[in-house]
Amino acid sequence: MGQSADILVFTDSEEAKNIINSYLAHGDFFIHFANKDETGLNMISRKEYDIIIFEINQPLFSEVEFIERIKGLNSRIPIVIVSEYFNETKSSVFGNSINEYVSKPFTIEKLINSVNTILRPETSLDSNNGHTELESRKLSILYEMSKSLNSITDFNLLLKIIINLASDALNSERATIFIYDRTTNELWSRVGTGLDLKEIRFPVTKGIAGEVIAKGYSVLTDNPYTHPAFNREFDTKTGFVTRNLLCVPMKNLNGILVGAFQVLNKKEGKFTAQDELFLSAMSASTAIAIENTLLHDENEAKYREMVKLYDDLYTAQNMIVKETKHSTISEIRGYIKQLRQFDNINKVLSDAAANISNNSLNETFEQLKIAHNKIYAQLGGFMNTLLNEVSAESK
Repeated sequence: MGQSADILVFTDSEEAKNIINSYLAHGDFFIHFANKDETGLNMISRKEYDIIIFEINQPLFSEVEFIERIKGLNSRIPIVIVSEYFNETKSSVFGNSINEYVSKPFTIEKLINSVNTILRPETSLDSNNGHTELESRKLSILYEMSKSLNSITDFNLLLKIIINLASDALNSERATIFIYDRTTNELWSRVGTGLDLKEIRFPVTKGIAGEVIAKGYSVLTDNPYTHPAFNREFDTKTGFVTRNLLCVPMKNLNGILVGAFQVLNKKEGKFTAQDELFLSAMSASTAIAIENTLLHDENEAKYREMVKLYDDLYTAQNMIVKETKHSTISEIRGYIKQLRQFDNINKVLSDAAANISNNSLNETFEQLKIAHNKIYAQLGGFMNTLLNEVSAESK
């Protein structure tokens, strides 16, 4: 292989595209971007590429299958995987289908090292050693799912991701998670593939999901319309036709039923016992993630309630203090009003002094006036100061 190389990139990330484009400055390379669809596969059929870079953003079985399709079109093209998933399980998931694995965060240094390794013929892996077993890959995907689900705290987002992962892994048209409400003895769901985001509720005695909850075992049927517990109401309202169905119970670590996990209409063939085993395994980790998320939501609700109670208490306390201050101000103003009634004392003393000719008594009256004025001034100043302070605090 010469210095020049054609590199085909499958990615939906603008960030990855920018990093890969910057690689052009480091050598004589031609970068081509492709979509993860039939158009992208046709690009492989029309041209011989030196390297394929494939970014995996979610641990989806369809992503792994797409890589297998790429390898089936041209097994000679080296493949580099860029992902945060399958790092620990890449051997069982991809086998010899890939040549290099680049763990995220994706950097230009990692890309250069991986591509340069592949451009040396002696480092290229033999791609004719067969493929990894399907069930082994599914278990590895299940492992990656479990790791990613436990970090999600938003309930609606968690359900949406679980539904998408289950539909992808089991190749089904629709999937729904039903949560068991023990207080009302109902099943409810807030999300489902092909359904609007709204909550539906029905008694646990209704439908196949209800039967799974009531009896605690899975139901797998290729003709659901003949099943005695099947509820046709949803199909009638939506026009959806259920061809086959798999529903398994979800239990927590203590074996207590949390809900039911249901998938409808396998796109190719029928649901199998292996599908039931896989969905049951997925339901176990799903039940734990759902309980953790519901507990998180419950704690958030209790915290918001506590904050509201504190705010209400603070408001009530301020109102009581304000009312008390207003009452105190009114009382002080009353005392000041009563104090001003003593303004007439000076006049009484002056009139008495004018009517009495005795000098000693006149002197006594003058001393009384002076003493009264001092006391009155001190009391008046004190009351006014107290009134101003209480008024300022009440604002």
